[in-house]
Amino acid sequence: MAVPVVLLSVRQRFVKGTIPILTWESVRGGISVALALSIPAVTEGPLLLAGTYAVVLFTIIVQSLSLPDVVKQLS
Repeated sequence: MAVPVVLLSVRQRFVKGTIPILTWESVRGGISVALALSIPAVTEGPLLLAGTYAVVLFTIIVQSLSLPDVVKQLS
């Protein structure tokens, strides 16, 4: 997230804390779910997929609920 913000800051002014906030709320589950879906047909496949979805959902909920506190702390 830092590289695009730094490159764009030549033409656009960003508020303090932009990089940490974008990093905190970035999409983290896409790669995990794609990797879990690409596992060959094995007996543990459905269990791994369910676990991956559970972890991704948990992180999305926790990060979304904690975003206001992160913004307050960085501003």
